[in-house]
Amino acid sequence: MLLEYWPFYIGGPAIALVAVSTVLFGGKFISVTRGYVSACSILIKRPFFVREEMGGPFGFRTMFAAGIIIGGFIAALTTQGYRPSFDLGSFQSLWGQDLWVMAVVLVSGGFLWGYGSRLARGCTSGNSIAGLSRGSLASLMATVCFLVGGVIVTYLVEYLLGGGR
Repeated sequence: MLLEYWPFYIGGPAIALVAVSTVLFGGKFISVTRGYVSACSILIKRPFFVREEMGGPFGFRTMFAAGIIIGGFIAALTTQGYRPSFDLGSFQSLWGQDLWVMAVVLVSGGFLWGYGSRLARGCTSGNSIAGLSRGSLASLMATVCFLVGGVIVTYLVEYLLGGGR
């Protein structure tokens, strides 16, 4: 029998194990944004993408980003969560079925994610896992903003979908 999803007591310690292992054995902190930048440096040779601190095109951070995707696939295969479909659920309820509208929203969201990551000097994993573990006040403030922003967006989407009436 497959689980519906992986329980927190498996996922949380797994994230902690990866975060602690990368610091102990490699002297590096995890960061999804930097992993994304490293992966981009495979094809894009602009100075921002090929900076030394990003780790290079096939370095640790690229492998970390690839591991997130592979781990998600493994999690989907080992739970009841893997049901391939083009149904996007609430996303389509909010934005409709038009492919161009959905593409614009998703690409815009990607740009906003990238801008927010640069503005916060790191993504949620970099700030909330690595930054807080180092005692960074800036990471604490960024994490609070991520959480508050997430709650606001959740309630806003619920309201827009008609649940707030």
